[in-house]
Amino acid sequence: MESSILIQGLHSERSLRMRKVSLLMLAASGALLLAACQPTTPASDHSSAKTSASSQSKQKEDASQTSSSQDVSDLSPKDALAVINTQLTQDLAGELYLLKTPPKNGYWQVSSTASGDQTILQYTPSDTSQDLQKTATAQWQYQLTWRDYTSSDTAAAAVNAEPVQSGLSTVKLGQGVTATQTGGPTAHYLHWADNKWVLTVQDSSTHDDAQPLAEKVVSQLAKTALPLPSDKGAVTLVTPATDDSGQRVIWNDGDRLYTFTGQDALSTLRWAASLSKTQGTAATSSDDSQ
Repeated sequence: MESSILIQGLHSERSLRMRKVSLLMLAASGALLLAACQPTTPASDHSSAKTSASSQSKQKEDASQTSSSQDVSDLSPKDALAVINTQLTQDLAGELYLLKTPPKNGYWQVSSTASGDQTILQYTPSDTSQDLQKTATAQWQYQLTWRDYTSSDTAAAAVNAEPVQSGLSTVKLGQGVTATQTGGPTAHYLHWADNKWVLTVQDSSTHDDAQPLAEKVVSQLAKTALPLPSDKGAVTLVTPATDDSGQRVIWNDGDRLYTFTGQDALSTLRWAASLSKTQGTAATSSDDSQ
């Protein structure tokens, strides 16, 4: 009897174990079946996903570049110049002296180039709006260049501002300004100081036009001030004008030396007075004429 009970117990235990094994195998088979039914992603699909993500990134980059070089064809002259100034300050880095006023009834076409260690901006009046150009133009009317030196002292020395000499004959130019006078019958020079600026008007003809031009310069500067140099500035105006760069305004702002040149003496001086430091914001001016 005890033997019979023992055998029955062994059979019961063996049946229980077999049942557990069967359940485990069934569970494992179900897991494999579920895994087999899951959708798989081929290697080509992974590559397509990466390509799509790269394409989206490129589109965002292109959009960013497009917005940074905004088309100015539909903007007013003032707003177009503000956009161009913004692009200039982004491309060339830092605060710059830029023309903040468009020419009367027109736009500025601006070219930006580098020559050696100098950066050159050329301004050309235009009837239609133009974005920033990357190459120089042949018919520029005003040009602004700058060069960075190792110190403010070396930049100031490069201005080459000749001091006003004493003991020379003088002429009165109005507004309380007196200039020294030098030169012979075919080259007259008038020379005077105004704050940190030294100004020279040269008449290279026999018409004695130096003093009339100098008087107009003094009258104009009484209404519109030039940029204030850190150390020194020099203005050289020539009558009659001989070439595009005969009229010259040069000054240092710290270790950076700026030179503004033009064709007509008074217009060059007036536009030089409209130069101001900018980070791309628009500015208004009471004088929009050339």
